[in-house]
Amino acid sequence: MPSQVNGNSNGVSTRKFENGVYTPLITPMTDDEQVDLHALKKQVVRLADAGMGLVLLGTNGEASHLMDAERSSVIRAAREALNSAGHHSVPLLVGTGGGSAKHTIALAKQAKEAGADYSIVICPGYFAFAMGGNKDAVKGFFTEVLDNSVLPVMIYNFPGAASGIDIDSDTLIELAEHPNCFGAKLTCGNVGKGSRLAAHTQSKEYLSRHAPFQVLPGFSDIMYPGMVVGMTGSITGTGNIIPKTIVKLYNAAAKAIATGDREATAEALDLHRRVAAADWIVVKAGISGTKLALDKWVEAGLGGVPRKPLPRSTDETVRLVESLRPFWEFESTL
Repeated sequence: MPSQVNGNSNGVSTRKFENGVYTPLITPMTDDEQVDLHALKKQVVRLADAGMGLVLLGTNGEASHLMDAERSSVIRAAREALNSAGHHSVPLLVGTGGGSAKHTIALAKQAKEAGADYSIVICPGYFAFAMGGNKDAVKGFFTEVLDNSVLPVMIYNFPGAASGIDIDSDTLIELAEHPNCFGAKLTCGNVGKGSRLAAHTQSKEYLSRHAPFQVLPGFSDIMYPGMVVGMTGSITGTGNIIPKTIVKLYNAAAKAIATGDREATAEALDLHRRVAAADWIVVKAGISGTKLALDKWVEAGLGGVPRKPLPRSTDETVRLVESLRPFWEFESTL
């Protein structure tokens, strides 16, 4: 079911955020670590043509390494590329997380002015020693952001990028009641947490008061089992490389779950196993490996290098990227 935020007067988007699969794009960079907007535009259109949803300036996008002006330039370039290619209705979910609530709110305003439709916000991790065990501090941060963001907000739970802060299902359910909160990305990999959040937000009582709510795992290797228990798709970095395969998996899984059709179930399981294997390789290869894979398998210059302090590719990274060959060959048949 397509969902659209009906949040506060500042947070309504005219582009629907539908159930499905989304890719947190890498931010292409030249050898001297400058943002390559030309390469970014190519990747944006390539993914949209494949039916893949778009997330800018997330973890894969190295948002924490970019200047505020660079963030705006990435959003503007992506919107321009989508419009030029006829993808006017494709929404842009954009990372607006900052080190404080005040900066996060300002980044959302800046993102909207640049062409963003929705925001995704991670819990700041610098002061994890002070707030990591303090649920009130975590809820206070998100409530302040939700109250004041000019964009509808998806909560991004990624302990690995938030100094170990892991938001539990009770807190997520409480925050999901806010009218400007439209979803949660769970890169904690916790299917049980997603199941509990989905059960709450898909209940008749919740839907009588709110628009549909997105519950999205941050890995495509748990998308199919996650969808079985109510999750609504996935946000997956592996989509940078094999978007058509992942879109095909989502469609097969949705059909299998909706109809119980044996053929669709067998196809979904086969695709799940294929994507799970590729996903693990990409996770191990990291951001530098994802960029290298784009350069090797898709088009030279489409990825480039990461910005320091992220390490560049090693011999092991090259080996991992080479092992993606069979997955790229399958992608090329679609």
